[in-house]
Amino acid sequence: MPAESISPSSPHVAPPAARRTADALNRAVPVNDDYSEDIHYDDPSTPIHFCMDYFDTLIGHEINIHWHTDFEFAFMLRGACDYHLHGTSNTIRLQQGDGVFVNSKMLHSADHPTPGAVMSCLTVSPLFFSGQPVGTIYLDHVLPVASKPFAGLKLTAERDAAILREIRALTAVGRHDPTRALDYMAHMAALWKELLRTLSARDIPEAPSVEQRREQRMRVMLVFIQQHYGEPIDLNDIAASASVSRTECYRLFKTHTGSSPVDYLLSYRLRQAAAKLASDDDNITRVARICGFANASYFGKRFREHFMLSPGAYRQQYDGRDPSASSAVRGI
Repeated sequence: MPAESISPSSPHVAPPAARRTADALNRAVPVNDDYSEDIHYDDPSTPIHFCMDYFDTLIGHEINIHWHTDFEFAFMLRGACDYHLHGTSNTIRLQQGDGVFVNSKMLHSADHPTPGAVMSCLTVSPLFFSGQPVGTIYLDHVLPVASKPFAGLKLTAERDAAILREIRALTAVGRHDPTRALDYMAHMAALWKELLRTLSARDIPEAPSVEQRREQRMRVMLVFIQQHYGEPIDLNDIAASASVSRTECYRLFKTHTGSSPVDYLLSYRLRQAAAKLASDDDNITRVARICGFANASYFGKRFREHFMLSPGAYRQQYDGRDPSASSAVRGI
């Protein structure tokens, strides 16, 4: 599929009315024992997952900081955005036609999109080729990438045309095609071969072990907020969840999110509240309470500061609309 066009009939490009609902995306993100996001596959025998991110429909027009054990390939179908590989100094400006590879377990996010920006994402399990962490393909060609301490890399049409071509081919495979598993395998093998060539040809800086440990602690604290944002938690609770000091907690949040832990918690609560207002019928006082605000007046004040609308006015934007077209939250 050409970078400059988006076809609603494409099997993985949903028209606006068929986008996932805010309620579905607002559910607690399932996590594994290592605090990584648990991604659902349509067919577990071919562990690959596709999604479309219409930035105009996302709360704050952003994909919040998150991670997963899967590798991620993102492709900018329309417009542009900033793509962040956290724990590094890498902020990548993705233009239409550009892509990015994100390594396993790396924190990442995206924001500052142009109006109408759309990004296609595919995530693929490290066990895609073998089904289990054994065998020549996994040990020789997949594990070395997953265990390599680097966040990812930008993919451009001029330099990485072969990789981007395979990404587009994968997203174009019909979900109901009887040979889709073979198509996925063929295109994924071609994509991975090109990725290995690219990684061997480029001088890609690796993160020191101390930064890897800090990123793991950051993951733990983000999941703690995601799981407990509706409770009366504070800086002490967030720091304690990862067994770090208040000072280290503050430093990690400033490094990875640009915000203090308390400001990030407030922003997270407000984003969750916005998604609920757009998709639920609960009254505003109840929405405030379940999102961690003990006082509805304080909630209204902070909501107006963040979204430039009162909670009631924000909800009115979605009254009478198909709930599947509501705003959504992406990421942790």
